[in-house]
Amino acid sequence: MEKVKVGVNMKNSQIEKNRIIQSIIPSTIFPLVFVAVMFFYYSQQLVTLNQWIATFVTAVLFGILLFFDIKRYDAWTRQMSIAASFLGVGSILLLFIIQFSGGNLNSIFYLTPIAAYAILIKFLVNERYAILSSVAIALFGAIIFSVSDTTILHVFLYLLLSQWFAIFIYQSIKDRSMLIKMSTSLLTVHIVMVLTFEFIEWTTLTTSQLLISILFSALSVLLASILTLGLLPLFEAGFNMLTESKLLQLSNPNHPLLRKLLVEAPGTYHHSVMVANLSESAAEAVGANGLLARVASYYHDVGKALEPHMFIENQHGKNPHDKMAPEESAQVILRHPYSSANLLREYSLPKEVIDIAEQHHGTALLKYFYYKAKEKDPTVKEESFRYKGPIPQSKEAAIINICDSVEAAVRSKDKPTNDEIRKIVRSIIYDRLMDGQLNNSQLSLDDLLVIEYDICDMLNGIFHARIDYPEDVNDSDLRRQKN
Repeated sequence: MEKVKVGVNMKNSQIEKNRIIQSIIPSTIFPLVFVAVMFFYYSQQLVTLNQWIATFVTAVLFGILLFFDIKRYDAWTRQMSIAASFLGVGSILLLFIIQFSGGNLNSIFYLTPIAAYAILIKFLVNERYAILSSVAIALFGAIIFSVSDTTILHVFLYLLLSQWFAIFIYQSIKDRSMLIKMSTSLLTVHIVMVLTFEFIEWTTLTTSQLLISILFSALSVLLASILTLGLLPLFEAGFNMLTESKLLQLSNPNHPLLRKLLVEAPGTYHHSVMVANLSESAAEAVGANGLLARVASYYHDVGKALEPHMFIENQHGKNPHDKMAPEESAQVILRHPYSSANLLREYSLPKEVIDIAEQHHGTALLKYFYYKAKEKDPTVKEESFRYKGPIPQSKEAAIINICDSVEAAVRSKDKPTNDEIRKIVRSIIYDRLMDGQLNNSQLSLDDLLVIEYDICDMLNGIFHARIDYPEDVNDSDLRRQKN
């Protein structure tokens, strides 16, 4: 027991160390690049030493703020650190290049496609970090453009509001038509901001200056859309990051792994589709990622395609487990989550989908074979009949854990009633909860009640009562009855 505790403590210590490293990288790199840009201005005597020190302190404070925000986010990954660092550095350099090339043109800051940063961070990292880091980017950008005697408050508000509106307007980038509609909305916001800021200096403003400002603002939206469409696939492919468009690609039934599952284990394929329907609905009901739950459900059992005849949904009369020892049968069943994960790694699927495949049974007990073995040998160890885990580490993994068992249990019933379905769903959720399988899932008790209700509602719709037509009724009789 002591060795287990030491092992767990060492693992937790390593996880904490990795989390700190992943927090330090993005929270220091792009503030340091900003400090370097301001030092260049200082060397060119464009800012004073006091101004440079003030910007240095500002960068440090924002770096600390970003560090603690990242550190408290349990689901932060190495890919997120890379994306946040790359986009942060790229945005600072882009601000510097536009300011440096614009010379004394005060309206040049309108050209900055800063909305692309916020959109990409939202879809590659998360919305909270996008909102927080956009404040830092806006402030750093305002300080950079203030070198050319531009009003710092106008620049800050323009860059900040451009990013914040982009975060809330761009809810999805599934297709180009949707992107055009959202870009049009952002363009409207930009024009309103330009008119508002320029109205303050209306007495000295000329028509040509106003038109140039509006043109720059429109170009910034166009450039932001182009950068978003261009960079998103690069991050998806280069860093294997999980995005909405990536998930939509993986949901295509023509994916080689799904085709393999359909051909070699059709029963498992049908089961996975049913689990996907249940999981997506339940995930959306509690604010989790429904699309991730659906896609992960499609792939969670692909390992069964390696030994399809060993799983009951693919058997046709003969069950090979009848001639096998319970221990041997258990080992076949227990390894399928890890076979699935290995297959997913071979096909370079995102880490989130692989993790769910490994976690979808947690450390649950394979009760049927355990009790069968115990009848022959009362001293048999329970650990030998448990999955290796880990237990679900996310809401999506926990929901799939529940839906996987629920679908199999309900499907084994002949014409289940609504009450029977509710009893099955409730007993499975209670069993998972008492067995500690949901301890790290971030699901609350209220969430579990919502999940129970949603799954029951879905299953009641699937297994609703049907009319039994007499066998001798022909088509003309049916048409007559309808009329």
